Amino acid sequence: MGKSTELSALKLMKQMDAWPLLQNCGDHGLDLHAYQIESVLKVVNQLEGRAILADEVGLGKTIEAGLAIAELKARHLVDRVLILVPAGLISQWIAELRDKFGWDAMRSPHDQGWLWVLSIDTAKRPPLCHQLQFVEWDMVVVDEAHHLKNSRTQNHDLVAGLRAHYLILLTATPMENQLTELYTLVNLVKPGLFGPYLRFYRKFILDKRTPKNAQELRDLLALVMVRNQRQNVGLEFVSREVTLWPITLSDRERWLYDDLTRILRNEYRQRLGQQTILPLIMMQREICSSPHALIPTLRNSEWMGEARYELLELARSISVSAKAYAVAELLRYLEGQVLIFTEYRATQAMLVEFLNRQGFWAEAFHGGLRGVERDRLIEWFKSGPHILVSTEAGGQGVNLQFCYQLINFDLPWNPMRIEQRIGRIHRIGQTHTVEIYNLYTIDTVEEDLLRLLHEKIDLFRKVIGELDVILRHLERRGSLESRLLDIFFWQEDRAEIEARLDALGKEFVAVRRRLEWPMAETDSNQSTS
Repeated sequence: MGKSTELSALKLMKQMDAWPLLQNCGDHGLDLHAYQIESVLKVVNQLEGRAILADEVGLGKTIEAGLAIAELKARHLVDRVLILVPAGLISQWIAELRDKFGWDAMRSPHDQGWLWVLSIDTAKRPPLCHQLQFVEWDMVVVDEAHHLKNSRTQNHDLVAGLRAHYLILLTATPMENQLTELYTLVNLVKPGLFGPYLRFYRKFILDKRTPKNAQELRDLLALVMVRNQRQNVGLEFVSREVTLWPITLSDRERWLYDDLTRILRNEYRQRLGQQTILPLIMMQREICSSPHALIPTLRNSEWMGEARYELLELARSISVSAKAYAVAELLRYLEGQVLIFTEYRATQAMLVEFLNRQGFWAEAFHGGLRGVERDRLIEWFKSGPHILVSTEAGGQGVNLQFCYQLINFDLPWNPMRIEQRIGRIHRIGQTHTVEIYNLYTIDTVEEDLLRLLHEKIDLFRKVIGELDVILRHLERRGSLESRLLDIFFWQEDRAEIEARLDALGKEFVAVRRRLEWPMAETDSNQSTS
């Protein structure tokens, strides 16, 4: 924390009624920043303890939630607190509360205490959900609260049915796909703020991603939401070093890629405007990851006819991909922990098995693991020069800043998901320059995608905070994935593909320049924090 930020934080802390309590928190190693304290002051004093904390990934929403609990507890306003989190984050939350605040949180609703951290997946099921909704909670905190955005889910029903005087939702993405998600989250925290749904829709929604009466909408959100962005909080994060790692496909992989791409391109042109193209996007991404990721989808692609059997036979004949060999080569140059991300479980299984045969210590980390197993793997990963091969679901919400080396085995087509991967290690507490290695296969759409992300919009070095806002502006003309597929599949001439990618990159930069002033979008508002 810089000197000016530190002095500002100290001044703010002395103004708080809970100053002695926060001093005790500091004894537990709590490193506070001015923006965190400002956020808590706003939540407690202005928003009456009911708010959405929407800081970007890596800015410490857990700490802010803890500070809010500490402040309200110091004012003798809370004695019974429930924290609901994804199952894989229970141990992380309990450790943070113990190490940073000195609190012992209960894991079971039957344990005696004042503070409980429970899995929302367990809590939403009867009879526990009914038991929790019967209790008068002083305060409820929900982590990864974007999972509540659909009002027709058990997650939403659980939280909506809780009787809580104070309620704080934590999410870095309060709106992922459409503006109606904001309505759902806000209505949980401050029911009636937006009025009836139809009135909200008519007044504020031009289309699902585009607001109208935007200033009025932002003013309303300021009554419920706090959002801090990296570029505006006065912190100096460690730098990133990005390395591009080109890979040449083996002969069999090249045959598989070219044959599949030809079939997908023809199917795309036939389906355009008639059928969904999502399966085509999925298969193109799978083949860029590994033949192993493609196999399950090929089995169910009856629309391919006899061609799918030939492709299946070819995919099954490739036991280890060229990318896997490249990872093994790269790992021989790296020391310490290495985090590898892939989109697909089949790719993950192949890679873990191969790396262990090569003499590395590798384990798979994914969303299907139980909490105890996830905790064991994180401790194992931290204890030595180990390799953790993770899916997005496995890495969601996990703090791994003790590691500074990340390999993107494959690249999602949504840049926000890439940024979320990097946010697992490039966050508060990271002291080492973060090293990012992006693998890509030559003469594939993966190379084109990386050219767009790296050369045209400089994603990995400059674009951090405003990325989600820019993407929503771009996607007014269609989702980024569908626009990329159109470029890759409608054009066959290399020069034309590169020209259209260049135009998309320029569009990205133009949107970014238009959004340099604060409050440019409904969920990107520094004046609300």
